[in-house]
Amino acid sequence: MKVSRRDIESNLPKKGFKREEKGHHIFFHFWYEGKLTHIFTKISHSKKTADISDTLLTLMRRQLKLSKNKDFVALADCNMDKPQYVEMLIESGEHKS
Repeated sequence: MKVSRRDIESNLPKKGFKREEKGHHIFFHFWYEGKLTHIFTKISHSKKTADISDTLLTLMRRQLKLSKNKDFVALADCNMDKPQYVEMLIESGEHKS
């Protein structure tokens, strides 16, 4: 299972993530109702990687508090919208409604 780096960079901001470039990485911090949450992920600035491998996908999924790789793929591919993501966070206890 792979996810396009381009999809991550273009779609996470549509779900409430704000992009921040720091050093060798691009960070995506999740904001909800105008407040910064503890949820974030990062990718390298390197353009060598067009697709995110399974190993990195698993790490990013854990950072975003998702239980399955297919959930991360749905978030990155725009098959999951922000309300659905927030609902998953509430169900897992990562976010209070």
